[in-house]
Amino acid sequence: MGKYKIEVISESCTGCMLCQLACSELYTGTFSLEKARIKVLISEKECTISFSDECNNCGVCADYCLYGALIKMPGEVEK
Repeated sequence: MGKYKIEVISESCTGCMLCQLACSELYTGTFSLEKARIKVLISEKECTISFSDECNNCGVCADYCLYGALIKMPGEVEK
């Protein structure tokens, strides 16, 4: 898989957690929010999206984001 810069648009996030489920299924073979390399924290006002140190910027989270909160951009990966 390629490496991408993942642009985060938090205000578009609905908190559906599909990105987390896709990530965990790809890398651990299970649908587990805790095992995902991406985390979505939901508060009353907003969703906050962060990536763990294990994230390899493959972009699968953006591929499964239905609301445009994660956009896969080719180019330099920032860590």
